[in-house]
Amino acid sequence: MIKAGGDGVDALTARPEVLKQANLSVIRRLLKTRGTATRAEIAEETGISSTTVRALLAEMLERGELESAGYDASSGGRKAERYRFRPDRYHGAAVCMTNVEIHGLVVDSCGEIVEIARLEAGDGDFERAVVAFLDRVTAQREIRAIGLGVPGVVDGRVYWKKRRDCDELYQIPLGELVARRYGVSVVLENDLKAVAIGFGRCYEKEFPQEEPENTNMAYLQFEEGCVSAGFISGGRIVQGSKNFAGELGLVPIGGTLLDDWVTSAADDAQYIDRIIQIVSWVCAILNPQYVALGGPDMRRECIGPIGDGLSALLPRHMQAEILYAPDMWHDYHDGMAYLTANKLFDEVQFVKE
Repeated sequence: MIKAGGDGVDALTARPEVLKQANLSVIRRLLKTRGTATRAEIAEETGISSTTVRALLAEMLERGELESAGYDASSGGRKAERYRFRPDRYHGAAVCMTNVEIHGLVVDSCGEIVEIARLEAGDGDFERAVVAFLDRVTAQREIRAIGLGVPGVVDGRVYWKKRRDCDELYQIPLGELVARRYGVSVVLENDLKAVAIGFGRCYEKEFPQEEPENTNMAYLQFEEGCVSAGFISGGRIVQGSKNFAGELGLVPIGGTLLDDWVTSAADDAQYIDRIIQIVSWVCAILNPQYVALGGPDMRRECIGPIGDGLSALLPRHMQAEILYAPDMWHDYHDGMAYLTANKLFDEVQFVKE
């Protein structure tokens, strides 16, 4: 990020092209946030001169990046024209991976999913399947950002995954490969954290009176003998100092790991009791407003008893509303679409101080 003010102004004014790109980035982010804006609104909110805004908007219109959204009602003078992104001009590509399945997405500049494809990796070579999908979509559209959701612990542009035959972790540099090959902005995110983001966004759409920046939620996933989670605090995903936040299955308990402890439950009664214990720990540590339970191994018929058990166990101020997350893939798609769309205009920013 390049900041204006002090040395930053001198650096920017000495490089007109950098200043232009910075101003374009600010205008794009404003339009993405607002949806539409007039030239006067853009100038007022960004601090960029009206003359510069007029020139940049003309350039963006000529490239087909923007379109007119109509005119405001006249207040006695000339009607102000309102502008918005053309959603089909730029796109992002996203990949949603689990240990057994891969989906590819194409996302427009408004964050809407315009294509979903299930990717085939019959030989188990997920990397080849991902590259084949990205090669196809980058040949067909102008892709400005790529999002990668992966089943592992993310560390920059690589992620760590546990070997099937032991607990050893090994590194997969998928983000580095994609960044080098396509030369666009890349976001790499853990699958469950992306799912949590998607579930939170869907919940906010269903209940628009909720304030997204105040969202405090835990998403717990039960799949293939694995317990994992994504946490949102104050509207932001919780990563942890080494990106290991949410790896519940690795927690030791009673001489085993929590993964095995849950899956070894003898019957529904014991299963319910163990899930209640896990959720109570999460409530005591994070105090979320909501706890969403999902995944193919989540016993849906146990949701009600789990909620009842927590109500009886926890003090009122520690309790969370228990929600059921019925469609992990829907949430995963929405989360990765959101993360990818946010990278579409991830350029140099001009910050006025």
